[in-house]
Amino acid sequence: MFHDIDRRTLVKLGLIGAGLAALPAGVLAQLYPARGFTHAVASGDPGHDNVLLWTRFVGGGEAAMLRAEVAEEPGFGRIVARAEGAATLAKDWTAKLRVTGLTPGRWYFYRFVGPDGGVSPLGRTRTLPAGRLDRFNIAVFSCSNKGFGYFNAYGHAAKRADLDLIVHVGDYFYEYRPGVYPAVAQQVGGRVPVPDHELIALADYRARYADYRTDPDLAALHRNFPVISIWDDHEFANDGWTGGAENHQSDEGPWEDRKAHARQAYYEWLPVAERPYNRYDIGDLVTMLVLDTRIEGRDEQLSLAAAAQAGKEGLIAFRDGPWSDPKRTLMGLPQEQWVADELKSSTHGRTRWQLLAQQIVMAKVNTPKEAAQWVGPDAPKRIQAFVQAGIVAASVGLPANLDSWGGYAPARERLLASAQDAGASLVVVSGDSHNAWAADLAHGGKPAGVEFAGQSVTSPGYESALKADPKVVAAGIVAASPELKWCDTSRRGYVTVAFTPAEARADWVFMADVRTPGTATGADQAAVAKHGRNRMSLV
Repeated sequence: MFHDIDRRTLVKLGLIGAGLAALPAGVLAQLYPARGFTHAVASGDPGHDNVLLWTRFVGGGEAAMLRAEVAEEPGFGRIVARAEGAATLAKDWTAKLRVTGLTPGRWYFYRFVGPDGGVSPLGRTRTLPAGRLDRFNIAVFSCSNKGFGYFNAYGHAAKRADLDLIVHVGDYFYEYRPGVYPAVAQQVGGRVPVPDHELIALADYRARYADYRTDPDLAALHRNFPVISIWDDHEFANDGWTGGAENHQSDEGPWEDRKAHARQAYYEWLPVAERPYNRYDIGDLVTMLVLDTRIEGRDEQLSLAAAAQAGKEGLIAFRDGPWSDPKRTLMGLPQEQWVADELKSSTHGRTRWQLLAQQIVMAKVNTPKEAAQWVGPDAPKRIQAFVQAGIVAASVGLPANLDSWGGYAPARERLLASAQDAGASLVVVSGDSHNAWAADLAHGGKPAGVEFAGQSVTSPGYESALKADPKVVAAGIVAASPELKWCDTSRRGYVTVAFTPAEARADWVFMADVRTPGTATGADQAAVAKHGRNRMSLV
C-alpha cells in the first residue's frame, strides 16, 4: 500500500499514530496516498508582490523537490514567477513555497510540478492591492464540524466571482473522537472524521487535517482564493488557554507537548505565516490585523457556574474581584501593545478602515430573564444550569459566556480604548459562537467600533439546546444586550464584508441546509457602518 514506506515506519516517523495504523487499508490509502499530489493546492498569507503557495506531494526517500509556477492566465502561456522547494517526510510531505516579484492587486493562476514531471491541480490566487483602492470584499468563516453536516458554505463561496480574499477565524476542525460532538444520533451519514479517537499526538492532528482537506467544498475554496487564517481552540483542544484546556486531562500527557503537536500540524497543513498574529495592508482602504485571542497569551477562563453557586452575593464579589482584575489578559501584553501600535500606524498612514480578524465575540451579550422559559423540562441539566447562571449573572451586570471577550472585561476595554486613541474606524470580525451577531462596540460611553460576528459553517447554535422559537430567542437576547443590533441563533453559513472608502457593509449568507449537499441559500441580513462613525445600521 505504501510501497517502500510501511506502516511501522510511518508510526516511527510520527506520520501516523498507532491508532491510525490499525485503520482499514482503504481509509489509510485515502488519507495518505502512496505517491504524488494528494491534496490539491492552496494559497495564503498574501502580500503586495508575493503569496504563499501550498501543496502536498508524497515522494520516495525523505524529500521531493517541487517547482511552483505562476501565470496570468490558466493556459500558462507565459510563466511570470517560479519558486522551488521540497515536500519532506519530516513535514508530512507538505510544502509551502513563497513566490515573489508579482504585481499588486492582481489575480494569478498557479500549479506545482513534481520531480517526475507530474502537475498538480490548478489554483487561483491574488496579491493584495497597493495604493488607492475603491473596493475590497472578504468572506469570513468559522466552526466547520464535519460530523454535523456538509460544508455547503465553503462550496457556495468557492463559486463566487465577487470575493477577493477568504478569512478563516478558527475551528477549522474539531479535535473530538467520533461520537462525542456530534453524538452518534446527531451525525450526518458518511461524515465521520478520521482518526477514530481524540487528537493528542502529532500524527492525530495531521490525520484530521488530511481528512478535512479531502472535502470537495473545502478543497474548492482553497483552490480558488487565497486564505488568511488563524486558529481557535478546537485546532488544539476545547476551551484552550496558554496553560491548558477544558478538553485536556492529565493522563493525556503534558499540555505543552499537545500544543506543540497541534501548532506544528497547523503550520504544515495550511498556507499560513508561522507567527501567531499578523498585519495585512489592503491598499489605502483596509489595515487588517489578524489576532490570536486563544493560545499564546490567554489567561485561564473564569468559572461563572462556580461563582453562581454562592448566589447573588457571590456573583457580586466575583464581578468586583476576579472578573474585574486588570492583570488578566486575553492576548498577552506584548500582543496588546502591538495592536495599539499598529492601529496608530494605520490611522497615521491615512488608511480608511482598521479591521480586527479574531476568534471570539467581543460584544457584550446578556441572558434575559425570560430565557428560563426557553429551556424544555427534559433539557440536560448542564443546559438548565447554564441558563440559570446566565440569568443571575445578568442581574449583576455579568455576561453569560466567559470564554469570549466577556470573560476578559479589562482587556476588552484596553483594546477599545486603544482604537479610540488611534482614531480608528474599527471593524471587528469574529466566529466561535456558531451564531450571527451585529453589534456597536463602545468604551467609556462613546462609540469604539462595530462587530460583524459570523455564524458557523456547520456547528449548531442555540437552536440545538433551546426549545423556543429562534426568533423569540434572538429578540430576547438583543433586548437584554444594549450593544447588540441584531442576531440569528439558528442558521449556518458565513459573512462577507465589503469595504469602500465610505462604508463597510456586512452580508450574512445563510445556507438553506447543511445536512444534505447543496448551495441553496435562505433569507439573508445586512448591516452598514459609515466611515468614521463606529456605528452601524441594519439594511
